Amino acid sequence: MKKPEILAPAGSLEALEAAVRCGADAVYLGQKNFSARANSRNFDAKELREAADYAHRFGVKIHQALNTVVFDRELEALKGCIRTACEAGVDALIVQDWGVAAAVKAFAPSMPLHASTQMAVHSPMGVKTAARLGFSRVVLARELSREEIKAIRESTELEIETFVHGAHCMSMSGQCYMSAMFGGKSGNRGQCAQPCRLPFWAGCPSAPKVGENVLSLKDMSLVERLPELAAMGIDSFKIEGRMKRPEYVAAAVTACKKAISGEEPDLDTLQAVFSRSGFTSAYFDGEMGREMFGFRRKEDVTAAAPVFKELAGLYHKDVPRAPVSMAFSMKAGEPAALTVTDGEHTVSVSGEIPREAASAPADLEQARKFLGKLGNTPFYLDSLTGEIGEGLTMPASAFNALRRDAAAKLEEARKEPPVPFADGEWPLLPEGRNSTLSPEKWGKFQSVSQVSSEALGEFSKILLPVPELEAHWEGGSAAKDRLGAVLPRFLFDSETEFLSRLAALKEKGLRYLYCDNAAHIALARKSGLEALGGAFLNLNNSYAVSQAEKLGLAAAVLSFEGKLEDMRKIRAEIPLGAVVYGYLPLMAVRSCPVKAQTGCAKCGRKGFVTDRKGISFPVRCDYDQSTSLIYNAVPLEMSDRKAEMGFLNFWLFSFAGETAEEVLAVIRRYNSGAKPAGEYTRGLYYRGID
Repeated sequence: MKKPEILAPAGSLEALEAAVRCGADAVYLGQKNFSARANSRNFDAKELREAADYAHRFGVKIHQALNTVVFDRELEALKGCIRTACEAGVDALIVQDWGVAAAVKAFAPSMPLHASTQMAVHSPMGVKTAARLGFSRVVLARELSREEIKAIRESTELEIETFVHGAHCMSMSGQCYMSAMFGGKSGNRGQCAQPCRLPFWAGCPSAPKVGENVLSLKDMSLVERLPELAAMGIDSFKIEGRMKRPEYVAAAVTACKKAISGEEPDLDTLQAVFSRSGFTSAYFDGEMGREMFGFRRKEDVTAAAPVFKELAGLYHKDVPRAPVSMAFSMKAGEPAALTVTDGEHTVSVSGEIPREAASAPADLEQARKFLGKLGNTPFYLDSLTGEIGEGLTMPASAFNALRRDAAAKLEEARKEPPVPFADGEWPLLPEGRNSTLSPEKWGKFQSVSQVSSEALGEFSKILLPVPELEAHWEGGSAAKDRLGAVLPRFLFDSETEFLSRLAALKEKGLRYLYCDNAAHIALARKSGLEALGGAFLNLNNSYAVSQAEKLGLAAAVLSFEGKLEDMRKIRAEIPLGAVVYGYLPLMAVRSCPVKAQTGCAKCGRKGFVTDRKGISFPVRCDYDQSTSLIYNAVPLEMSDRKAEMGFLNFWLFSFAGETAEEVLAVIRRYNSGAKPAGEYTRGLYYRGID
C-alpha cells in the first residue's frame, strides 16, 4: 500500500519550518494574491523561492494555492503569479477558477493542477469533469461520508486528497456568498469575514429562537481514521489551517505521522492547541446532528497557552529526513572514494591518497564515525559498506572533506528543475457575442404551481426540478421545447438514480439540463442533454467561460459576485446571462441548522436562522433533502435598471417560494421598468467584492 502524503498548511515561513521539521511530506501555501486565505501572511516572490528551496532540501513538496476566482482585469497579474510560482520551483498549483486552470495550461503546461475544495467536487461525476479540465488531483469536499469518499476513490485514476483535520465551513466550499453579500468580502476571493461564527439562532413558526451559534461547526478531525483512509487508497491527507500558528501545524503533523505509523496520536494536545468545543467526524460517519455544532469558547482559548511552549520543542531545529547508504573505498596508492545514494540519486567523490599508518590503521568503525556526521544536511547515515586496505589511514580532515563533498553533490542532484514558464500571448478568444437590448427571459422555479399561463408565455426557458417535470410533463407539452431540468444542488450518492430519471425525461422530449456544479455537467454529457451553466459555477472571466464552452455548455449564467462592468467585458461565443431577480442562496449546507435544532417535523419547510440584529434568513431544504439553502432576507431585483442589463443575452429569474401571483407581479415590474416593491438589494452588481 502506497504511503499517503501528509500535506500541511503554511501561512508563514515559521509554519513552513514547523511542518517540515515535524515530518510533513508536502506543504501548501499562497502568494500575496489569488490565494483563498488572503489574510494569512503568505509569501512574496523572494519568500516563495526561499520556502521552496528550504522544503525541497528536505524532500518536501510545495503546493501553491492559486484558488480564488479572477476577473478579466486581473489576467496579467495572474500570469505574473504563475510565472513566479514556476520560477520559485512550486511543485503543483491548487486551483478553483476554470479560467485560472486554462491559464496554467497555456503558460506552464507541465505544472500539475489540483482541483481546490472550492470547486465543491463531491461525487464521481464531479471528478470526471475535473479530469476533462486537466486536473491531476482533486481535493474533495469536506462534507463527504466514508462511503462517498470510497466510491469516488474507486471511480477514478486521479489522485484524491481529503481534509483530515481543521476547520469546517458551514457551507460547501466555493458555495458560500454570505460574507460577500453582507460586506463585499468574498470567500471565493480569500477575504471571508466569517459572519457565520457570529451568533445566529435557528427557528421555525413553533420554535422561533433555538440554539446558539447555529452556523458554526466544530473543527473536523479524522486523525484516528487515517489508517482507514490509507487503506481506501487516498493519496494525500490535508490539514486545514493557513491562518494558524506554527504550534498548531507542529501538533497536527505530529499527530498524523503517529496515526499513520500505528501509534496513538496525542489528541488532547491537538485539541488544546485549537478547537471549537472539541472535534467532530460527523460527516465522515454520516451522523449529522446537533452535536457537530460548536464555537470557540473561553476555555478553548485558555487551554492553548500551556501547550505552546511544549509544542515549540517539536520544531526548534532541522531534522534529517533522507536516509542514505554509503560505499567507502580506501586503497594504497589511490584516492579514497565515497559513493552515496538516497535510493534515487547516486553520487561519487574522491579525496586524498591514504598513507601507511604509523600506529592504529583505519577501519570501518572509524570511517562511520567521520562519514556519519551529516548533521547540517537533510541526510542521515542508514548503512555503510567499505573496503579498506591493510595498514592504511587518513586524517580526520580528509574523511570530513569526502563527506562534505558527497553531501553537497547529492543535494545538488536531488534538486528538480523548476516547471518551465512559456511566456507569450494569451490564447485567442472570440471578439464577443451578439448582445441585445431585449434579452430573453429564463425562469427557474421550484414548482409548476408558480407558473401561470400568462407567465408561461414570458419565458424562453422554463427550468423545473426533475420531480415536477416527471409529474407534469404531459400538462406542459405545449412548452416542452422550452423546458429544462433542475437537479438537486448536490447529488452525493444519487447520480445513478438521476441519470436514469433524466434518460426517461429525454425520451419524452427533454432537451436541457441546468447545471450548477461540475457533476451536473458530466451528467448532461452522459445523458445527451444540452447543458445550461448556472450561477454557482462561479464563472467570472472570459477564460472560465471558454472552458465552460469546451465542456459543452450551450449557455451560461455568470456569477452574481461579479460587477456589471466586469460582466460586460467578458468575451464568449455562447449566450451569457445573469440573475436579475431572486432570493439569492447565501449558503448551501449539508448539515441543516434548523433540522439540528428543531427537527424536520417542526420546521415543515418554514425554517429560518436569525442574526443578532433580528434579521431572519429563510432556510429551505433541496427537493431531495440532501442539502439546505440559506437564503438572503431580501430579493435581488433590477426591474428599474433594465438598460444596464441589456448587454446580456438572457436574464434569469430565480424564484424560490413565490406564489404564482407574486411571480406575475415581478414579471410585470420588469416589463414596465417599475421600481422594486418592498425591500430589495442590488446584490454585488455595483459594489463588487474585494
